[in-house]
Amino acid sequence: MIRLPFGALLSVSLAFGLTEPPVFAQESKFDEARAHIEKWVQTRQLIAKRSADWRVERESIGQSIGLLKREIDLLKGEINKSEQVDSEADAEKKRITLGLEDLKKANQVVDAALWGMERQALALMARFPEPLKDRTSNVRSRIPLKKEDLRGRSAAERMQNVVAMLNEADRFNSAITLAIEVRKDAEGKDRQVQALYLGLGQAYYADQGGTFAGTGWGGAEGWDWTVNAALGPAIRKVIDIYENERGAEFVPVPVNIQ
Repeated sequence: MIRLPFGALLSVSLAFGLTEPPVFAQESKFDEARAHIEKWVQTRQLIAKRSADWRVERESIGQSIGLLKREIDLLKGEINKSEQVDSEADAEKKRITLGLEDLKKANQVVDAALWGMERQALALMARFPEPLKDRTSNVRSRIPLKKEDLRGRSAAERMQNVVAMLNEADRFNSAITLAIEVRKDAEGKDRQVQALYLGLGQAYYADQGGTFAGTGWGGAEGWDWTVNAALGPAIRKVIDIYENERGAEFVPVPVNIQ
């Protein structure tokens, strides 16, 4: 065992004391290191939090981008459909326009044909006997006399008027019609008679006594009438048979053939 004298120990202690740093200096460095470590930990925690927040936000943004892409695809699909519809609409519009042009041309042809038929109908009705003129008076009033009268009249309506006139004329021509009329005698006086029409071909008339009688037929300007008193008894007999005032029998009467 080595023993040092007290003086040597004191010298060593003093020397050691002179080389060891002060205690407060060590604590300061420790606090500084701890502060750096705490900041580093806080920084790491902040980085981790920001990283986690970014992942959540990135996922949300990714979902939003996916939704927007799907919406864009849907909008593109709708735009394509709309463009297709517009193209079809344009094509249909062109077809309709062409159809309208064709229809206008056809209407012009129909209008010209109807105008000619209406002129013929008016000329024909002017030649009708009085009973048939009365039956077709409404139709005659609806047939336009001038081009200005065509305003507001459809082709169907105009054709209906012509057909109505022809139907009425056909019914009259297919039947025997008895009417009360006024005829002028040889002295120019008006005499009331009964006129019996055999369709549109022939007619006979006589007064109640059979003393004033005659025949009629359709002409180019209308009906022509003649006075023939000798036919009075025969025509009176024909009218009475038609009215069931006497029995049926054969009665010879003249017929004018044009």
